[in-house]
Amino acid sequence: MEKVNIAENHKLDSINAKAFYELKANIQFLRTGSESKVIMICSAEEKVGRSTTAAYLSLVLAESGKKTILVDCDQRNPNIHNMFNLKNDDKGLVNFLAGDIELAEAINTTKQKNLSIITAGSFALNYAELFVSEKFNEFTKFLKKDFDYIIIDSSPLTESADAKAMAKNADGCVLVVKYGATERKTAIKAKEILEKVNASIIGVFLNKTS
Repeated sequence: MEKVNIAENHKLDSINAKAFYELKANIQFLRTGSESKVIMICSAEEKVGRSTTAAYLSLVLAESGKKTILVDCDQRNPNIHNMFNLKNDDKGLVNFLAGDIELAEAINTTKQKNLSIITAGSFALNYAELFVSEKFNEFTKFLKKDFDYIIIDSSPLTESADAKAMAKNADGCVLVVKYGATERKTAIKAKEILEKVNASIIGVFLNKTS
């Protein structure tokens, strides 16, 4: 589990700040049919800083004045709630997709202006089915009405079918790899998975370079 608490300290050092601002700029160069954009932050495996990348990117976008929502779609190892001191209970994404709550109940506001968060929600055995359902596509359409950017923190590409389906429907995907840890063959496999589903790959984010 990534032990970053953004609620307590969201300041980036100069090196990391530059990397995230460059990533933000790349995302803003995207041209789609809507001003709202669904950006999926993905990885080949766990423990590479994917959730941290998704969280800080969301923060940088919000600080620039873009209304942003960060959605935790990693049901196996949800972590976004820990970073922002939120509860991960029965008012999260899975609970909305299952029809147990209204969308407004799942959205959490934060101390950062323009930044909202949806936690993964209580664990459900059929979560993969929910994530690839038409309800999930409707979910992102709902969010596009109110947010400029929807940042999705997904489960690892090599471990789940739902991540592949979400990649296919995202406006852009950022592949996170960890310097000195992610093997070349593993990164290539993740890239091939994205290409196989015709995902739009924005680029690769090299995490923990120093």
